[in-house]
Amino acid sequence: MSDHPFSERPGIRERQLKRRYNNPFFSQDKQQVTQEELKSARQQDKQEVINFTEALQNLLADVSQFSAREETDVILQTKEKADRLYEQCIGLAGDHERERQGLLKLNEVIMAAIKQAAGSDPLAHEELEKEQQAREIHLALLECQLVADILRPDGMIDENDLLPTILSEDEESIQMAMTLFSEEQQQVLHEQAVEIQKHLQDEGKLTTEGESKINVLRQQQV
Repeated sequence: MSDHPFSERPGIRERQLKRRYNNPFFSQDKQQVTQEELKSARQQDKQEVINFTEALQNLLADVSQFSAREETDVILQTKEKADRLYEQCIGLAGDHERERQGLLKLNEVIMAAIKQAAGSDPLAHEELEKEQQAREIHLALLECQLVADILRPDGMIDENDLLPTILSEDEESIQMAMTLFSEEQQQVLHEQAVEIQKHLQDEGKLTTEGESKINVLRQQQV
C-alpha cells in the first residue's frame, strides 16, 4: 500500500483501518492493512450510506403523517429512530452535513409534538426540559468523531483496540473520550496505557507526541 491510501472522508470501517495503519499503539499485526481489507471496508461503508439514506427517507415519511393528536408512544419511538440516525450520520463516509442539519431540525419538530402531547402537565414538561439539556450535552460530545465512533451501538471498535484507538487521536479528543467512562473503566485504561508506554519505551518506539498523549489520558479522572 502507498503511504496515503485512505479516503479524505472515510466511513467508520475505513477510518479504523486508517487509525491502525503503521500505528505503534496497535499490535504489530493490526498495523498492517491489505488492499483487500481496504476494499471491503469501503464497500461496507458505502452500503451503510445506502441503508442510512433509506432509513432517513422512511423516517421523514413517518413524521409527515403525524396528526395533531399523535400517540405519545409513536412520537417517542420516532424520536429514538431520529436520534440513532443522527449518531450514525456523523460517522458516515463522505459529506452528510445537509442530512445532519436536517435531523437536527427534525428533532425540533418531534420535540414540539411531544410537548403538545404532554398538554399542561408541569411534571411532564419539566422532564422534557431535563431530557433536552442532556441531549444538548450528548450532541456536543458527538461533535468529536472519536466519541461518536466509540458510542456506536454496533461495537465497531473491538474492545482490545479501544485504548490504541483513543491514543490515535489528538489530545482534545482523548480528553473528551475519557469522559465516557466510569472511574473503574478509566482505571483499567490507565493501567493499559502504562503497559503500552513501557512496551514502546523498551522497543525504542515511544515518540514525544505519543508520550504526551498517554500522559493526557492518565490525567483524566471522573
